[in-house]
Amino acid sequence: MLTSLKYGNCVARSIRSTIPRFYSLNAQPLGTDNTIENNSPTETNRLSKTSQKFWEKVSLNRNAENGKIALQLDGKTIKTPLGNGILIDDTRSLLAYLLKLEWSSLSSLSIKTHSLPLTSLVSRCIDLEMTNKPGCDPQLVAKIGGNSDVIKDQLLRYLDTDTLLVFSPTSEFEGKLRAAQNELYLPLIKGTEEFLSKFSSQHDDIHLQVLDADIHGLRGNQQPNVVRDAAMNYMNSLSPWDLAILEKTVLTTKSFICGVLLMENKKISDNLLPGLKTDMEKIVRAATLETIFQIERWGEVEDTHDVDKRDIKRKIHTAAIAAFKQ
Repeated sequence: MLTSLKYGNCVARSIRSTIPRFYSLNAQPLGTDNTIENNSPTETNRLSKTSQKFWEKVSLNRNAENGKIALQLDGKTIKTPLGNGILIDDTRSLLAYLLKLEWSSLSSLSIKTHSLPLTSLVSRCIDLEMTNKPGCDPQLVAKIGGNSDVIKDQLLRYLDTDTLLVFSPTSEFEGKLRAAQNELYLPLIKGTEEFLSKFSSQHDDIHLQVLDADIHGLRGNQQPNVVRDAAMNYMNSLSPWDLAILEKTVLTTKSFICGVLLMENKKISDNLLPGLKTDMEKIVRAATLETIFQIERWGEVEDTHDVDKRDIKRKIHTAAIAAFKQ
């Protein structure tokens, strides 16, 4: 089985950090979390540690600093784990409303950290923006796992073992899995190649190296330097906010391609390349196609496959919401 070659196999997805975190920071290989403990006295950290509701009213203040929209509890702006206020641009007013809804919908009973996926990601976006400013305290940069350059280097590694670039043997599942991969993956790969070609420093056409089990057997995969260069140039074009969303998508799907697809489909545009046009459900299916076939053949493991499926879908849709601008 080629599943073991991917970051996205079932074992990797089951790994969880033993330290409870409000939001997952920079993942190392296999998705493990080496986050430095953060004890800043913020609302998000307090909720993470107590799991108890401590406020009465959730509101939005549209007269916050620099004209941004502040998410507030009892009139006080909520802060991220690093102590930055959750302030949302007017161009993301829908996001501000959904953040308010997320906090308003929490039960007064014990609250789990995964109950606030949108706030978790937005906090990551804001903290990454703030720590990428000149003169930022190096200790704060360390607490989020490094600056943007560190994140980009880590994300680039996922391109070599991208979920959408690993093709199963035609003998598996009577050829049905391979047929499904060809139908779903190949157009997305072609669209991504055309898109990344725009970021090639040498103006070369980009061709992604796939790992075909029938041809290459069980070996590693590595993208040519021209591909890595184009992918890095693409990431360099992103704001820290968008880079955090790309990071979330790539770590969730174990696919750099899925990250590009989500980012480029965040707003309907007539200029979008035809090969990149997709929706979030298709991205989820692409990231979990092999698992889908395994479940159809062997059945679903309760509290494992069903939980993973919902978790991936929730994270993908959360990333799409955070990426969207009016």
